[in-house]
Amino acid sequence: MHRVGKGELSARIGRVPARDEIGAVAQHLDWLLEQVQERDRQLRSWNDALNQRVDQRTAELREANEKLEQTFRQLVMSEKLASIGEITAGVAHEINNPVAVIMGNVDVIRQTLGENAEPVATELALIDRQVSRIEVIVGKLLKFAAPSEFSDCEHNIALRPLVQDCLVLVDHLISRGGVEVHCTFEEVPPVRADSGEVQQVVVNLVVNAVQAMQGAGRLDLHLAEAERDGVAGVALSVSDSGPGVPDDLLGSLFDPFFTTKPGEGTGLGLSISQTLIQRAGGIITVRNRAEGGAAFTVWLPQTPEDGDDP
Repeated sequence: MHRVGKGELSARIGRVPARDEIGAVAQHLDWLLEQVQERDRQLRSWNDALNQRVDQRTAELREANEKLEQTFRQLVMSEKLASIGEITAGVAHEINNPVAVIMGNVDVIRQTLGENAEPVATELALIDRQVSRIEVIVGKLLKFAAPSEFSDCEHNIALRPLVQDCLVLVDHLISRGGVEVHCTFEEVPPVRADSGEVQQVVVNLVVNAVQAMQGAGRLDLHLAEAERDGVAGVALSVSDSGPGVPDDLLGSLFDPFFTTKPGEGTGLGLSISQTLIQRAGGIITVRNRAEGGAAFTVWLPQTPEDGDDP
């Protein structure tokens, strides 16, 4: 009894030769100790199972909370895109009229002055370039405001050859920058999307990655099957070895007109990319890699077996 009181539940009296009351008490006590030890074993087992369930539920709640926050951010972004889209559509159309007038008058100046326009040829050429820049920005604004107007019909596309074609398109930038490209392409099912839009997104991500490295670096592209919220799909990851994105700016990268390259970009590339991917039922995310650099991941749902829209 003293040993049991100290916590040694396995202690037993054992066989007692006596057949009197002491022997009966000894046997009964050993039987009670067996019951106590079994109850203790069950309680410990239940406790372990309860802790496992608590840990599992905690992990599930954490994951659900992350999804909720991500959904909230997407809803906020959708509202921003809707509001800004209405404004930019009107602004873009209004800008086209004075731009056309400027271009027409510059041509009239050249024709009127003839050879006398030579002293201001540099200035006139500068006007041409800036007007062309305005046209490019207006085109991006229109595509950002109403991407469906510029979209072809969706169809089943294979991402592997599409990504390879995109690398060919930007090969001059990659070669000029001395960037080393590493591709890991697994066999993946087709996705249902507009090939031109997906190509635009991939080219934009690759160009951004090359520019972020500002010279020699490593560009990694990984294509594989990936499931998201129980939906089968395909994920394309574009990673660079650049400095990465400051943590306080990660949440603003997809905001319209936000740019980390003031004076160089319009800040619409990633916003348009996000809009195009969301229209196809996918999602685009960004994170900083532990080894350095940023990684953008485009996820698209795979084409259903029956061929219907996902």
